[in-house]
Amino acid sequence: MEAFALRGIMPPFLATNLTLNRLPTAVIVYDSGGRVVDANVAACVLLGVRQEDLVGTNAEDSDWLVIESEEGPLAVHPIIAVLRSRHAVRGVLVRARRSGGADVWIQVDAVPEMVDDRPTGGVVATLADVTHLIAHSRATTRSAGDHIVDEVTDRLAQARLEPRAILSTVTEALNKLRPGIWVASLMGKDPSDIQIVVTNGDHGDPDFATNYIDAMRLAGTSESTPISSRVIESGQPLVIPDITVKDLMGYLNDDVRRYLTDHPWRSQATHLGIVVVPMRTRGATIGTLGLFEPGSSNPITQKDTIWMQAIADRTALAVENAQLYEDAVKRLERLAALQSVSLAISVSGDLRLTLKVILDHVSTQLKVDAADILLLDENDNTLALSASTGFLATAVPEYRLPADEGMPGKALSTKRIETVTALSAFSQFRRRSLFAREGFKAYGAVPLISRGRLLGALEVFHRSALVPDQEWVSFLDALGSVASVAIDSATMQERLTRARGSGAAVRAAATAPAMSRVETEILRMAVQGLTNREIAAQVHLSHNTVKFHMRQILQKTGVSNRTELAHHAAKEGWL
Repeated sequence: MEAFALRGIMPPFLATNLTLNRLPTAVIVYDSGGRVVDANVAACVLLGVRQEDLVGTNAEDSDWLVIESEEGPLAVHPIIAVLRSRHAVRGVLVRARRSGGADVWIQVDAVPEMVDDRPTGGVVATLADVTHLIAHSRATTRSAGDHIVDEVTDRLAQARLEPRAILSTVTEALNKLRPGIWVASLMGKDPSDIQIVVTNGDHGDPDFATNYIDAMRLAGTSESTPISSRVIESGQPLVIPDITVKDLMGYLNDDVRRYLTDHPWRSQATHLGIVVVPMRTRGATIGTLGLFEPGSSNPITQKDTIWMQAIADRTALAVENAQLYEDAVKRLERLAALQSVSLAISVSGDLRLTLKVILDHVSTQLKVDAADILLLDENDNTLALSASTGFLATAVPEYRLPADEGMPGKALSTKRIETVTALSAFSQFRRRSLFAREGFKAYGAVPLISRGRLLGALEVFHRSALVPDQEWVSFLDALGSVASVAIDSATMQERLTRARGSGAAVRAAATAPAMSRVETEILRMAVQGLTNREIAAQVHLSHNTVKFHMRQILQKTGVSNRTELAHHAAKEGWL
């Protein structure tokens, strides 16, 4: 009869017309609701319970710990899996606890009762005691979730030390172990700035997750998803074992709901299982890890939060370490940039060269597309362009802006950094044609102030949205302060030079080494910070010819490099 049960053709009259006790294996019979209707003595002895206590109990209340099955991880009682799928479930390893407290390990094969190859509603399960086989096995204390945690942890150790790469590694590993739609969200230093990484294992609809995230973005809520926000705010896992797409709408905000109604991405009757757990580190929630799984015979349960939480916390720790590493590297680079700018100021008296160095560091360290420096003309209270970098136009127009209106006038009047990311604000700029042509979508300005006197403004531009954190703003402020010192120093030097009189200037110029007209022109451009190729284009000579003249100039002036050349030329007044 055991062979009949294993083939799924156990006759329905087994529980009533045959004596189960004559069977050599443990057998339990369940009805269509998962309730025990009969069990033989072998099953009662195996479970350590009396028959009258076993009959009438429900499978879901048996407190069996499901470890694994032939078909992969199983999170529910095998009887429930059969009732939901109407397919046999075999080779399920479970740990059961006898009434005396001892654990017993059981292999369960469960099949639906069949008549004429059609299920009748009940389930017959055969149980085999395998305690002696795995008494010394690792499986005695481990569940299927433990093995998933181990596998993902191994993959995590190999991930690149970058937050987004870590999230991608984790979701891809989880998708292979338990296919579904895995979504990881990570808050930035600004809580409204949230990265979302999706790995989709739903092969029936590969665009499902992408469409969902796009819906968030198009609805204006791409910083987060409503379900993730709920878990982040509560700090508690969210488990929805079975929900239709229609009912899922109730968890979304009005904007997203309206968009998904107009652009349906799944049938309203589609069933999903959802579990989302917080990613926690050092007592703080920094994001979420979630699984959106189409309905199956292995539905999501509360037990899934245990192993998912372990993975989420490991992921959070790895992400935090990556962020700390990134921050440390970024700080070192910015300190080196400030040192480089300070060196340029001390070595070169050419203001244009110094401002060019500052703008190069602004665009490199702050990751902005373009930047410029405007200087204040006190005669008419206007701002004039002095230096720029990163603009697509071959020549940025020499515009002049009133210093007391619009942007950057607001930054100057408030004497603090101003940033704008709303496109509507750009329409108020006098340079709106420039913004339209360059495609700028974000803007920032910091006033340049030295010894309490306003000198101008440092502006940054970006062609996508900017979400600056406090360190970003502080570094922009620091570069603005350095630029202010350079401008003030250059202004003072210019005034001192004028005060010396023309005679002193003539004497200083007399010390200049003898140079040809071409060499003098190349020297002037080199001091301005132009490269050999740029100089060649200006004087209409070949690149190699300019290199030859530069070597001659270095020999005549007795200096070893272009930086010393610029310093001596400014100090001695050669130009």
